[in-house]
Amino acid sequence: MNYNNHIVQSSILVALSIIVALASNTIRSKSIPLLAKEIEQATTADMVSDEPFLLTISLEQALDFYEKDVLFLDARDDGYYAQGHIKGAIKNIFFMELIFNIESIQSKTDPLVVYCGDPGCGDSEDLAYDLQDSGFTKLYVFKGGWLEWSAAGYPSEGSN
Repeated sequence: MNYNNHIVQSSILVALSIIVALASNTIRSKSIPLLAKEIEQATTADMVSDEPFLLTISLEQALDFYEKDVLFLDARDDGYYAQGHIKGAIKNIFFMELIFNIESIQSKTDPLVVYCGDPGCGDSEDLAYDLQDSGFTKLYVFKGGWLEWSAAGYPSEGSN
């Protein structure tokens, strides 16, 4: 068999694998979305809801939560956290240890704000989804993150 036949066979195998995967995902009761759904922006009505949610918040909403002593979670790596973070924020560590730390401070039904470095960083959303899967019910993602918070001159700590 020559080289071209191997390429054709490999391509057919890959195509069939993709078709089978998409078909099985479609018929699953809990199918995995092919495109990530954009997280909705929180409104005032959302903030008093008893229903579980995961929403984004603005800089002003983040400051309001901060002033109400809502717990903030920094989704960035240790190095970035050490350089500067929102004052009082818990740093991202081994996930099970993070959950234990949060539960030693508050319940899974209390609000949490998760943030990252800037609006383009997806770590805050990833962490928020993981927390949601672990039973946390009131999750806010501050999309502006550390960049927006520090530019506003809001309370921070670290080596800056």
